[in-house]
Amino acid sequence: MSRSASPYLSHGRRLADVLAAIQVLGAYTFASRKYESWVEKLGDPQSAMGWDLIFAEHPEFFRVSGEWVSLRWRHGYDRTYSHEQARDLTHAEISNLTDDERGKLTRRPLTSDQIEALMKTAIELHSREVAHQQERRWLTPLLFALLGIILGAVLQSALK
Repeated sequence: MSRSASPYLSHGRRLADVLAAIQVLGAYTFASRKYESWVEKLGDPQSAMGWDLIFAEHPEFFRVSGEWVSLRWRHGYDRTYSHEQARDLTHAEISNLTDDERGKLTRRPLTSDQIEALMKTAIELHSREVAHQQERRWLTPLLFALLGIILGAVLQSALK
């Protein structure tokens, strides 16, 4: 079974881009935004032609739904956060809101500990991929040596 190349290894500075996106998407007061809004907040990525590719290649962190992008962890929260008041509202407060006000609620930003946990996870995934790639390196010299022996035997029998 062949294993496809990890997006952590197939692009130069992918880990840096993933960490940057986790920080911005985790701390921003709006949980989900259109792709273009994140591009404005994040700037140009270093490891891909666009953020859409990074978001799509890392579903372990990012949820893409049409043109909307969010962190998976934040998407698990209910829409109880008021960015205008910078806090979670209680169920009683939410029940007193108008439909328009309720529509402005979003999912709460992640805490610094949660963002740190996601960043550590990204670093660990990257480290595992690097280690896996290094484990396979010992196979290359062995295969070339074996190929040399076979080629030598074939040539020797052909010359006799």
